[in-house]
Amino acid sequence: MQAKYPPGPRDGRLGISFYKPFRADPLAFAVDVAEKYGDFTFVRLGWVRLYFVNRPELIRDVLATKVKSFRKLGRQMRSLRKIEGEGLVVSEGTTWSRHRPVVQGSFHGRHFGGHGNVVVEYTQRRMERWTAGEPINIADEMNELALEIIAKIVFDVDLSDDAARLRDAVHSFRTEMQKEVSGSVHLPDWLPLPGKIRQKRAVQVVNDLIWSQIRERRTSDVPRNDMLAQMLTAASAAPVPISDAEIRDEAATLFVAGHDTTSAALAWFWLTLMQNPLVEERVLREIGTVLGGRTPTAADVPKLHYLERVVKESMRLYPAAAFLFGREAIEDVEIGGFTISKGSWVFIAPYVVHHDARNFPDPEVCDPERFAPGRIEQIPAYAYIPFGGGPRICIGNALATMQIILMAATVLQKYRVTLAQPTPEHEMEVVLRPKGGLRVLVESRAEVQPIRRAA
Repeated sequence: MQAKYPPGPRDGRLGISFYKPFRADPLAFAVDVAEKYGDFTFVRLGWVRLYFVNRPELIRDVLATKVKSFRKLGRQMRSLRKIEGEGLVVSEGTTWSRHRPVVQGSFHGRHFGGHGNVVVEYTQRRMERWTAGEPINIADEMNELALEIIAKIVFDVDLSDDAARLRDAVHSFRTEMQKEVSGSVHLPDWLPLPGKIRQKRAVQVVNDLIWSQIRERRTSDVPRNDMLAQMLTAASAAPVPISDAEIRDEAATLFVAGHDTTSAALAWFWLTLMQNPLVEERVLREIGTVLGGRTPTAADVPKLHYLERVVKESMRLYPAAAFLFGREAIEDVEIGGFTISKGSWVFIAPYVVHHDARNFPDPEVCDPERFAPGRIEQIPAYAYIPFGGGPRICIGNALATMQIILMAATVLQKYRVTLAQPTPEHEMEVVLRPKGGLRVLVESRAEVQPIRRAA
């Protein structure tokens, strides 16, 4: 009996013709398939049976109710494991269950006051490097700033003078990872290819940082209260011993993922704000009312209601995780009336879900009030998933949101940011970024004219 599949493109050649466009731009391919065939589709790519699952109730099945029928895609995890080891993003089963409580305590709200102070201090220091009226690449600036902040929070070290080198190392790794996961053939790491060499050097840069910090903790009697110290303390009290190598993996995950997605989200936040002057005007009024000119703190975040909605709307329009890491069915499982057979791949694209008019009316319009009380309840469960969902939802989602709000408020008190280039295209480098960066002008807030209302 012939297998039955959801709708999707067919080429009569086992999908060979789809491989090149999928590899070149997987997000564009997913958007095109969704527009033509719907939000639950099937595509054969040679030997791969690939399902795009972008319907909220089916996303819930994959990420929550039937999560045990899936594992993260081996090809992606094999590549990511080189830098993050068996950290929370990569690990499965008992390893994930053992590690999660050890890391979870570092994200408790009681630490957010100190984290917020770091965010504001480092943002102010970064702004001191800017010259009013001169262009900057704010995507790069936010990347380095987010890296400095996460290094201070995780390791209590100041990497301001080394941020660019570390940023380039992570960028190099991500670039090579994207090539690996989309390639038709997996090449062994021992081959002396330029990409393999760049990737190994990038991993070594991150390893040198983390292991030096772990060794320092093990040889010093000076008490520390950064995330690494908290994880080491929690590991020592864990029911099953957790080694320093395992802590290294979690620290690498926090460091790499903790700045990469946040910085991408910040770049898209600035684009959203620059393209919507009336939204910017309302944000400025709220910042003025809540802060009254003083320096923001973590305690102010719950009061900056509208700014938080703008942050959420920018993550809807431009989710940094435009694709969640793929899943592989480890058994036959029923989804949406179809049987997804063992070994099939499942991809979920938050970008597609976030731009579905059934979930978000007028999806291309920036409307922060979607997240206001009375309207946020209308958003279907699993239709807004910038941090994933289910038990594997990003552990740092609250910290990342707080960082973006505080960084934005700190910058906007002093500067107005205006676009100095055409609207950028998207680029997938594991996370979604503005292609080629984002060049802007920063103007002193005291010298710019008030924003004019649209006629």
